Amino acid sequence: MQFQKLAPSPALSIVQFSDIDAFRPVEFVADARSVPLSLANFHTARAMVQLPGCQIAVLSSFPRIVDVSYRAAHGVVIFQLENDYDVAVNGMSVDRPAFIGMRGNVDLQFVEPRGSLHAIITLGAGLRDREWFDTPDLLCPFTPTLEALATVRSITTGILQTASARPELLLEPRSALALQEGLLLAIDEMFRSGRTPDVAGRIASRGYCRLVRMIDEYVAFHAASPIYSADLAEQCGVSVRTLGTAVASVRGMSLHRYLRLKQLWSARAQLAKGSDAITVTSCARANGFHHMGEFARLYRATFHETASSTLARARGAD
Repeated sequence: MQFQKLAPSPALSIVQFSDIDAFRPVEFVADARSVPLSLANFHTARAMVQLPGCQIAVLSSFPRIVDVSYRAAHGVVIFQLENDYDVAVNGMSVDRPAFIGMRGNVDLQFVEPRGSLHAIITLGAGLRDREWFDTPDLLCPFTPTLEALATVRSITTGILQTASARPELLLEPRSALALQEGLLLAIDEMFRSGRTPDVAGRIASRGYCRLVRMIDEYVAFHAASPIYSADLAEQCGVSVRTLGTAVASVRGMSLHRYLRLKQLWSARAQLAKGSDAITVTSCARANGFHHMGEFARLYRATFHETASSTLARARGAD
């Protein structure tokens, strides 16, 4: 499905961004917090349809790491609409057809080495009796049959196309309920035929996610100080090797690169505010960079512009 083939309508909302600095403060899903891995040809979009008992959102994403805190009392189902994708969810690699089911309060940590096309079905209160979710507050990944997944994908894209071309069908309650019922029955079959991954892998991934959250908290608290892996490992109560394994599993990169990436994006967020009180040097030091040459080199390599250019553009927009 291509967003270019969809037009907004009274039944279909479409939002698109080609500017990362405009997108980050208003991310599409829950309270998502993305750290892009590449800004080359940046573009992201969301199409959304409201059905009587659920909401369909389709997201065109970009290379990134992202934390999302879902607060979905009645459940969420997430799947990819294309076969060519490579995603890690809470440390579990997903490089083959899969989908996620969950309800309650669930924290997800995604790594997308390249952009993906996600569908997110958020259920309303009237759909709690479908028995898709055994345990609240727990991520439940599944491997569906190819036929069941293909059916759900086809129905989902069909509903978006209908909402674009014939919005009156989505605005009429009986036809909207009929479209919703077809989607729910297809998801029923996807759950029925799906298989779950091994328990050992899921337990390991939860431990790694906990360590990454501890790293994030430590870095936020010590933003202006040099961060050393030995001190960080001691604070987390594990070895440096275990810490590195956790970051590689959950974030898809080395511990050193991850720490630097967090510091760089923190610096960019401050520069992008365009405050008259900030300078490039003070911003760099406030984010743990005490060698300006290194900061300048890493900033340009990551964002394809100088830090002073980011600051000047932000001030010019005021």
